[in-house]
Amino acid sequence: MNWSALSKQDSGLLKGIAILMIMIHNFMHLFPTPKENEFDFSSLRFEQVINGFINNPENGLQLLFSFFGHFGVQVFIFLSAYGLAKKHKDKVGPFGLFMKDRFFKTYPAFLLAIVLWALIVGWRDYGILGPIKVVYWHWDALLYKLTLVSNFIPGQSFMPVGPWWFLPFIFQFYLIFPLLLKLHSRFGGTGLFVLSSFSMIAVIAFQGDLGGINLYKLVFGHIPEFCLGIYLAKKGNFSFPIPIILIALIVFFLGSMNQYWWYFNHVSFLVLFVAAFHCLKPLLYANLRVLRFFLFFGKYSMSLFLVNGFLRKPMVGKAIENNDWLLTLLMCAIFIIVSVCVALLLTRLENIVCSRLFKKVIPKV
Repeated sequence: MNWSALSKQDSGLLKGIAILMIMIHNFMHLFPTPKENEFDFSSLRFEQVINGFINNPENGLQLLFSFFGHFGVQVFIFLSAYGLAKKHKDKVGPFGLFMKDRFFKTYPAFLLAIVLWALIVGWRDYGILGPIKVVYWHWDALLYKLTLVSNFIPGQSFMPVGPWWFLPFIFQFYLIFPLLLKLHSRFGGTGLFVLSSFSMIAVIAFQGDLGGINLYKLVFGHIPEFCLGIYLAKKGNFSFPIPIILIALIVFFLGSMNQYWWYFNHVSFLVLFVAAFHCLKPLLYANLRVLRFFLFFGKYSMSLFLVNGFLRKPMVGKAIENNDWLLTLLMCAIFIIVSVCVALLLTRLENIVCSRLFKKVIPKV
């Protein structure tokens, strides 16, 4: 298994795969069963997947994406660390400029997504005054999100839109990234490994929860994935030892059934995903239509991530009500198409706003 540095197109391809995993998961996991072992663990959930395949194999896609699709988040975690580590050699330069760059790459789109959420959800569910109502009802949750502290407040991570939990999380990673980069610069991969081991031991010791705060909604619970991204970005070309991949496969399988192995599932999935990507990459690049399809979704992955969470309701409600596998796939496809249209609108609005309001502070690329 040979690892080689990811090109810009490779990263776009991975983003496209990851955002589709997340979007389909966000649709499918709203069914009563099975749920996912993303932020906590229950062995019953994997049993429901197995029983579902035995009793209703036609629901296979719904079962797979509901239980496994959330791992697309691990891909974005990895790519965030990998891309920044590639961009910055040993240090990020002035910290203020680094954070300002991160801010303007994400925050304007987030603000506009909140506006679209208020307009679409408010008008759809509550009529002409609905946008004002939903903002008023959720002003505290919006404030926690905008100040990037919602994942430190019990019960607020998924408010008012579930997938938005990731926004404070990734900004908090930006805050510690310079420290991780310095750690690698001084101690190399050994330093990253020690830090990852410490974080996993702590998460296991606290069983993923500290004072009602879920550690998997914080950067601390995902240090191994971030460190793997930095390590591979700095490592260059090398061969993945086959035993490591086999161990990751065994650990991932056991982690679906046992809580103590589950603590290693996020990073074991990532090892398997990265290895699988390098095996399948020639096939993906050989099919131009497939390549363009994933690259399109990768290009608009941020906008898709911001809007898909509040566009599911009508389609997923109809799918759950009828509980028919073919209708479920059709409703999911419609949901993806609607999300793409709204994401394109969001991207267009972001370009207009940034070019007119922030043109003096956002450099031309």
